[in-house]
Amino acid sequence: MIEFFGILHWNDYSEIRPTPYEDVDTQFVEDCARAHEEAGFARVLIANSAHRPDSLPIATWAAAATSKLGFMLAHRPGFIAPTMAARMFAMLDRMSNGRCAVHIITGGDDEEVKADGDYTTKEQRYRRSHEYVEVMRKAWTSPAPFDHAGEFYTIENGFAHVRPDVRPESGGTIPIFWGGSSEASLDYGSRVADVYAFPGFAAQALRAPAQDVRERAKRQGRSMELLTSLRVLCADTEAQAWERAHAMQDQLIAEVVDNGRFAALPGETRTTTIARAKDECTRDALAGRLWAGITRVPTGRPALGCLVGSHDQVAEALAEYHELGFSKFIISGYDAIADARLFGAELMDRTRTRCAA
Repeated sequence: MIEFFGILHWNDYSEIRPTPYEDVDTQFVEDCARAHEEAGFARVLIANSAHRPDSLPIATWAAAATSKLGFMLAHRPGFIAPTMAARMFAMLDRMSNGRCAVHIITGGDDEEVKADGDYTTKEQRYRRSHEYVEVMRKAWTSPAPFDHAGEFYTIENGFAHVRPDVRPESGGTIPIFWGGSSEASLDYGSRVADVYAFPGFAAQALRAPAQDVRERAKRQGRSMELLTSLRVLCADTEAQAWERAHAMQDQLIAEVVDNGRFAALPGETRTTTIARAKDECTRDALAGRLWAGITRVPTGRPALGCLVGSHDQVAEALAEYHELGFSKFIISGYDAIADARLFGAELMDRTRTRCAA
């Protein structure tokens, strides 16, 4: 079954405008969650990093404003005990009537995790995340107090009075998402994840790793669903989609030129600097319909390549991923609420129809 996920921030953040990180807009959280629910999204991802707000309060607030929308909470193991995390997620799951899922973010950047005081190696972090999930599942399923003696955690009489809603499809526990492209990530993720998440590369670039992780899981007697995350910019016609894409690019380039991030070459004016920057960014495209024009503008804000085209063209592009085994898609635009509604009205059913053909 094909499922679409959106993204939920704590304010109206977008790559194309510098919304202050410190702003917390609870009305936006409610409105954005409701828009995704009404559009037919299965879940929203609430992301995580060493500097972001914690995902659990955002999900709790959004859950109170919705009745069907699920939540995919990005969570970084290693900073609280897995037994405590298990109880936190179980409580959200029960209070939301079974709408919680956890996306394990191990952290591939050694420098970034030091901001939270973590000086472990990448290999150590993946081993720790694997054990962390094992302990959480024990807390979610054990009918009596349990002990655990592992490399990173020693637990005596661990127990949770409140456990998640029963889900046969994930062994009776909260679904676990796992992401990464390293050997360690593929190895440990194939052992514990219900869904493996890949970044939004061109479809054919994901063929080999997608097959690899599913074969690893199969060798251990497990099945594995696949997810990829993509920015999407679509319109009634391809020309309209590219018009919007280039307008956003022009806006961002003007911003960074004025801030001195695109340095003028000798003899250049502001106009010629912008023209050069636009040319540099526009000609850098990825395979298929993936366009990298936004990602090459140095705004300092995270950005992803995006699928650009008409609704039919983007649906066809998503169907290419489905042919490789992907059944779950995080699709997000540049205007969270308006694009969620657009995708619900014009893109999601088109994609399902193409994938069923």
